[in-house]
Amino acid sequence: MALYVTIPVSTEVIERNPDCKISGAYENGVVMITIDTRHQNHHKRLGLGRKKKLHWSQEHCFEVQELSGLAWPIRYRVLGLEGYYVDREGIRVHFTTRANGIDSHRRVSEVLMRAAVLLVVIAGVGYRRASWLLEHLFQVEVSKSSLQRWVEEIADQLPSGDEIFPKGRNQCVLVLKDEHGRIVATQEVDKKDEESFKPFLQRMKDLGLNLESFYIDGCRAYFNAIRGVFGQAVRIQYDYFHIIQNAWRQLWKWAVAHRRQLKVRSEEVTTPWYKKKLERLAKSMWENRYVLFKAEEQLSDEEKELLTQIVEADQKVGDLRSFLGGVWRIFEDSQDEQEAKEALAELKRLPIDRQQPEPFNKVISFLEKHFDWMTTFLKHEDVKRNSLAETGMRVLRRLEVEHDGFRSDKGRENFLRIYQAIKYLGWTVHHPPPELVDTT
Repeated sequence: MALYVTIPVSTEVIERNPDCKISGAYENGVVMITIDTRHQNHHKRLGLGRKKKLHWSQEHCFEVQELSGLAWPIRYRVLGLEGYYVDREGIRVHFTTRANGIDSHRRVSEVLMRAAVLLVVIAGVGYRRASWLLEHLFQVEVSKSSLQRWVEEIADQLPSGDEIFPKGRNQCVLVLKDEHGRIVATQEVDKKDEESFKPFLQRMKDLGLNLESFYIDGCRAYFNAIRGVFGQAVRIQYDYFHIIQNAWRQLWKWAVAHRRQLKVRSEEVTTPWYKKKLERLAKSMWENRYVLFKAEEQLSDEEKELLTQIVEADQKVGDLRSFLGGVWRIFEDSQDEQEAKEALAELKRLPIDRQQPEPFNKVISFLEKHFDWMTTFLKHEDVKRNSLAETGMRVLRRLEVEHDGFRSDKGRENFLRIYQAIKYLGWTVHHPPPELVDTT
């Protein structure tokens, strides 16, 4: 039994071809939309006067795939004409009627191409999976190689620091972002050293970029290269994510070692109740190891309860949490450089594990060594405490994750251009910016 209903159907192709005769029907399990370009205003499309005689040769017909959210595929049947006219020099100028929003060579709509590219670049599913998703979710068949060509072709139409190491290769890719998080430029270098970084920075300076503040990770080569190109007056802020990452890395080692000690002690003791207590504590520390390093405001009620139980059962974990809080206070509660120094001094007075003091002492040494450019944001109002350096790295890692690394500069540049167009220029599946629409 079938229920017959009539519903309006509108697509970008239909909307962009108001001068074509358009009709639709259900044929052999397909919603077939016929676009007849033979009756459009040919003189207007060709930019000719109404009196110019047009000569027609032969008709043609082809089908085009479209995205479908229905239970059936959507296809266009495009009817066209080939013709010519004679210009002022008496030369024949041949033309073919065409429908806007359709790629007649690839037999797909431009919306489909943009959706496929967005799926590959932003969703990061890779060419093979994108091909599978397009077939099973949107009723279209597109090969992996076609998707790769579409990425290259669309990237070529678009206008043309952190770091990322492409998978499987040793090269470093520098990434320059502005204060709004927009990626400005990238460049691959052979080595992670000062002399390799300076040409990239010099190129930015030669372009007229007046860079006054930089946010970087702890690589000293970055620091020296920036000062070497932009001078001593430039402000450099140690990226907050990397500050915490370096500190937490040492304290994570302590947590792992402490948990192992609990496990060993649980195997050595003979008192049953104490043995079970140590086993439960070791197990709880392992299962909730990431909770130990979470900031208080990010903990859920359940996590707060778990953490309280662990701290009450093991004073050393309580000392760890106090130490972590002392590190956070330096950068999150201090209003000026003096308060940050006092917070650091207070951190040094907190109790630590006397049996394993090295990880805590290393954190303090790390903070003291880099304190000056860790707290630049407290000395200058226009410098912020943020993690711009890390976010740039993550953007490119997401773009490359399903592709075993970008195999060439061109591949990385293609994905980056499309990402920039989507993030900063409003490029979408249905509404690309006017300057990026093909009007030929």
